[in-house]
Amino acid sequence: MTARALQADRMRAASCPAMATGTLMLDGAAWGTWLEGSLLSMGGWPTDAPRVLTFTGSMSGSLDEGDLRNWMPAGIEACRAGITQARARASEAGQKLLIVPHALHLVSDLHSALRCMREHQGIGLALAPCSLLTGSMLGHAADHLARILGTLGPMADAIILHGLERTIDADGEPSVRTCPWGAGAIDARLVESLLPDGVPVLALTA
Repeated sequence: MTARALQADRMRAASCPAMATGTLMLDGAAWGTWLEGSLLSMGGWPTDAPRVLTFTGSMSGSLDEGDLRNWMPAGIEACRAGITQARARASEAGQKLLIVPHALHLVSDLHSALRCMREHQGIGLALAPCSLLTGSMLGHAADHLARILGTLGPMADAIILHGLERTIDADGEPSVRTCPWGAGAIDARLVESLLPDGVPVLALTA
């Protein structure tokens, strides 16, 4: 990869949305930091970086479990309210709010991400393309990733890369779990060939 590289301490452990924790660094300076929890259950507001990254969360109450209500009017309204509140907090602190879509959350795919970007001018996007894939999508992962990165990649403030491993959920259905970038079922070279120019990249390797 030739993109500017973001750095973070480590991946979140034992979590489906296994992103980085703590502060993201770029060229030796704080670039962004994670909001503890999600838009639906915010922890203390971080003020140690100019950008705040957040999951939108799930109506299930867990970052690791989806919920049909996420895509219904109640979930859409909860997402709008959460973004409005978080964007106001970020603005008060002179920060930019970046949402991180995930297949199990309120903002779960290309279309809901585009809707949020249209409705909430001024917010940003930290795109983890593999987090938008479900177990049933892995068979056509290349096509899905080309669409996701081709549409959302150029408008992203950052791109977060991690791998995916095939697994089976509690109902016996195909599922996925995150793993370090370069491991698992995702073709890393293909994804890297799809990355847009000029967008900082965080590759989670441990």
